[in-house]
Amino acid sequence: MIPAPTSITFSVLGTPVPQGSVRAYQSRVIANNAEALASWRNDIAVTAQRHKPANWDTKAPVELKCVFVFPRPLHHFGSGKNSTKLKPMAPKHHVTTPDLDKVLRSVSDSIGDAVARVLLHNDSQICSIYATKRYATDDFLGVHITVTALS
Repeated sequence: MIPAPTSITFSVLGTPVPQGSVRAYQSRVIANNAEALASWRNDIAVTAQRHKPANWDTKAPVELKCVFVFPRPLHHFGSGKNSTKLKPMAPKHHVTTPDLDKVLRSVSDSIGDAVARVLLHNDSQICSIYATKRYATDDFLGVHITVTALS
């Protein structure tokens, strides 16, 4: 018998979309970014499914690691011949919206989606989380995800 893999790593391209911001409309609650969120969650689920080994244990407790990579705003760069150089006052860390917990929620719900059950039976199996958000330093925008089965 082949032992189940202990870790899966994959990347999803695109600007990370937060989950959790909602607004009320009459008697219904609607996500204000529902279309973008549905597309982002689908991209995560499809990519996770593509990287899922046949013998992955969907009921194992797991650790989730996510590195979210966002584009830098244009005002962080100089102008003219300096348009590719960061201004000295440009922030090092990504401290603007979206909130880290909201982009993390979109990932955890996607890989433990109640319909697809892609990598997890339920996202309550996530016992440990490490997540960061940062500005892009190369051409990649999106999220790097590692799911590690715990023994």
